[in-house]
Amino acid sequence: MCRVSALVDLERMLGPLGPAWQELLDRDPEFVGAFSAYLSACHDDAVLEPRIRELLLLAHDATMTVLDAGGVDLRVSRALDAGASEREVLDVLELLTLISTHSLTTGLPLVPADDVAADPPDATRGGYWKAFEQRFPGFHARMAELTPEVFEAYRELGRVLWRPEGLPMKWRELVLVVADLSTTHLFRDGAALHVANAMHYGATREEVVAAIGLTVPYTARTLELGVAALARHRTVRQRT
Repeated sequence: MCRVSALVDLERMLGPLGPAWQELLDRDPEFVGAFSAYLSACHDDAVLEPRIRELLLLAHDATMTVLDAGGVDLRVSRALDAGASEREVLDVLELLTLISTHSLTTGLPLVPADDVAADPPDATRGGYWKAFEQRFPGFHARMAELTPEVFEAYRELGRVLWRPEGLPMKWRELVLVVADLSTTHLFRDGAALHVANAMHYGATREEVVAAIGLTVPYTARTLELGVAALARHRTVRQRT
């Protein structure tokens, strides 16, 4: 890959490039070419239309374990340019509030509780909740017993988030797959639940795999930060 095309490809995926990329290209063009090709392979799967790709990338950058402000701004802009509605952007952002429940699903089972019902509460026995209960058995009963106020608020939030209008269900599930599999989170049990749900709602295996691949481009931030720091420290040492 030629030097110019590598940077063009990176900019197409990552947005405007800072001077660190030219610095890295000058120092190690072979790596930049290979890295650009790697990101392209993960980013460019044609099975996802541009609007959906940008919404899923937004899910990655906006999730509470990442919170990349520059990435969020870029992905919102690009999603709207690709035809996403403001409602669809809001759907992604609102769905990401569910990532906060992972502390509960992990932490509440650690708390001793007396006389917790073996069966889930009636309100969480059917539909979407049934799949959740199969992946996290006993969680809803424990939540209802230990913190009933939170349980009721959680149920109401779930009702609002899964309203039928807006982003189609399979894409909502893949939003949560991408957030769960960000390398700053890697919540495997949640990802497994949402992969199964996405396929239940009609997502193909190829769409699921393409969504998972969108967690990869964020690794570019390592290079942007590190190479910029290297250049700054070299400049300081040259002045002293």
